[in-house]
Amino acid sequence: MGQFEAILWIVPKQIERAARYDGGMKPLLAIVILLFVAGEAHAAVPDFNTERFCGDFAAKRGGDSGMGGMTKALCLMSEESTKAVVAAAWDRVSTQNKENCLKTAGQSYVSLAQCLNTVPAQ
Repeated sequence: MGQFEAILWIVPKQIERAARYDGGMKPLLAIVILLFVAGEAHAAVPDFNTERFCGDFAAKRGGDSGMGGMTKALCLMSEESTKAVVAAAWDRVSTQNKENCLKTAGQSYVSLAQCLNTVPAQ
């Protein structure tokens, strides 16, 4: 039995057992656990080091001038907001296309989102 099948077998048993108790928080706890486990079934979006990426980006474009700090701040805002776009598209793309896009994206969510936008959904 695989991990996912085991979860599908164990969780309903735990919910059933918790439901036998009168009141209390146990049924609610069982539901929360179920939702947590279901959320873990999705592939996680890669965790890029945006602080380092944007620091390097700003150093190349702004250097030590007063614009370097602003460049880094704008980069960080752009990367963080684009991470949500990547998260929305991540489960809709095949594993092969994810791997190809990760190779070309470097450590940038913006580049990753651009690549994911060019591949077909599965």
